[in-house]
Amino acid sequence: MNKLPFIIPERDLNLRVAVVVMILDRLSYTKRKKLILNLDKIAIYEFLVTQPFVLHELVEKDSKLPRFHLQENEKGSVRTKYINKKSLIDYSSIKGLLQILLVHQFVKIERDKNEFFYVITEKGTEFISAVESDYLYRVRELCDVISKLTSIPSSNLKRLINPILGV
Repeated sequence: MNKLPFIIPERDLNLRVAVVVMILDRLSYTKRKKLILNLDKIAIYEFLVTQPFVLHELVEKDSKLPRFHLQENEKGSVRTKYINKKSLIDYSSIKGLLQILLVHQFVKIERDKNEFFYVITEKGTEFISAVESDYLYRVRELCDVISKLTSIPSSNLKRLINPILGV
């Protein structure tokens, strides 16, 4: 039997690179210019951006967080009912993306108190500002929502996400 060549957009390398660069662009620093994007947080934020349904549920449970509306394509699909939880615990994919970004000098690594943080570079900022699409505008909006979660430690974020995923 022949396999049909299905293209799964969420796995497209170019799209994932653009999403991670957008996350780096919008969330590399807190308002006080404190570094926040370690490997854990990038993986969590990418998960939330690519699974807006989960982010929406997370926001609905906390009255302090800004509300946002899900778009039609973000609700009621197979993807919202059967969420791939693997990216929250398996960092191999995100590490590969970060290596690509490092090679292209879109990101740099900074060390602070024995922890490594990823920060967008000028070249990364130029790249993401040159890319335009409705999807990336939506990713930018979701990053703005996530910016209200940046003070929450990674382990606590995962604890908040797990009940939504049924874990």
